[in-house]
Amino acid sequence: MDAPFPSVDPAEALLAELAGLDMSLARHVHACAISTEDPDEVANLSRAYQRISRSLRQSLALHARLKADRERREREVPPPPPKPLPPTPAREPARIVERGDAVRRAAQRVIWSEYEYEETEDEERDDVGYLFDLLEERLRTQVRDNTFGLKAEGDAWVVEPLDEHVVRLCASLGLPELAARRWRELPDVRWQSDEDAGETEDAAVGDPSGADSS
Repeated sequence: MDAPFPSVDPAEALLAELAGLDMSLARHVHACAISTEDPDEVANLSRAYQRISRSLRQSLALHARLKADRERREREVPPPPPKPLPPTPAREPARIVERGDAVRRAAQRVIWSEYEYEETEDEERDDVGYLFDLLEERLRTQVRDNTFGLKAEGDAWVVEPLDEHVVRLCASLGLPELAARRWRELPDVRWQSDEDAGETEDAAVGDPSGADSS
């Protein structure tokens, strides 16, 4: 059985044809320049020959680049599909509360280091106050997930390193990665109100579905 003909890229085919026409024209101009003895005509034909030669070189170079790009794409192997996540682990309220407190304290240090807080009549418009409120909102949502503070490795869930979790949380708040990675070196700060702490802890301990248990 005959092997199928390889597909030809239209752009490559056109460039190959154009290069062939340039070559034919270059040969013709070269022959004309050789056959004449008129100095002016020789000079004009020489300039034309140089322009045609430059066009031919450009066509060949572009053709070679397109061919190389096509062959590279053909060699590339698409990445495998992502592996499915392991089954959702059982809920561990104590671990989730402990991790929530740890990432909260770390993120608060980063927020405080990035903004200089000054009390104003309208604290809700203050950048620091807004970020602290946003932090609590994110944590109240995230601690409802049984995988909070965990990451998938192979077919199992393992504890995510605290520093990685802090960097990821800070990134979601728009905080710089460099400061997040240095959170242990930053001064400690306590901003959270007792009400916020209670709401977040209730979310961590309670039903992750958010259903009312009463």
